[in-house]
Amino acid sequence: MSKKIGLVFNGGWAIYALSNAPKYKDIYDLLYVHDLTWEKIENLDAIVIPFLSNHTAIAKKKDLIYRFLRAGKKVVVEGDSTEEWLDATWIDTLSNNYWWVANPDNPPISKTDYEHPVYKGLKPRHACWHTHGAYSRVPEGAEIVQTTDDGEIITWQTNKYGGILFATTLDPYIEHGIRQITHLDNYVDKMTEWLCGIKPEGEFEFIDSDYGVNLVSA
Repeated sequence: MSKKIGLVFNGGWAIYALSNAPKYKDIYDLLYVHDLTWEKIENLDAIVIPFLSNHTAIAKKKDLIYRFLRAGKKVVVEGDSTEEWLDATWIDTLSNNYWWVANPDNPPISKTDYEHPVYKGLKPRHACWHTHGAYSRVPEGAEIVQTTDDGEIITWQTNKYGGILFATTLDPYIEHGIRQITHLDNYVDKMTEWLCGIKPEGEFEFIDSDYGVNLVSA
């Protein structure tokens, strides 16, 4: 089975670990950001650009990304972004990382469109954990999916480029990969199914031998 989703990669551990986990490795294809070509992405259903990506490098591939969208595909952008390639303004804001201690069932998001396929059926704490900034400007006509109590835009999407461009200041792929937040299979599995029609099965786990852990243990 050919892989369905390209996961942009700049050398970080979390994204490497997620894409190589048995649960996801047949679906996700690591795409080294500097080596992106049309030949590597033309047969994919979607591309995910996770938090902590190199947006300067991505901006150099802007034409490639929008060609992919014009082909009717999906592109997901998480965490921060830049106006060098995205027609939206991301701003750095304070992150509330304490809400889960004070009130774990009340994340700092006041409105989520739970009819969106990624969020349908999720509990509030599975739909938001902490945010990395907000969007002060989004493309005209974009659909707003999530906002904070103060009305700051956290998640939005638009189909103005042909396919669907989905942007959020959440960081599910990074957090899921490092296992810092252990319930994010709920979100990532929903996102995966929305992007390519395949729902991942099983538990998230690492294969020790892929990382030499078995040799250290021995």
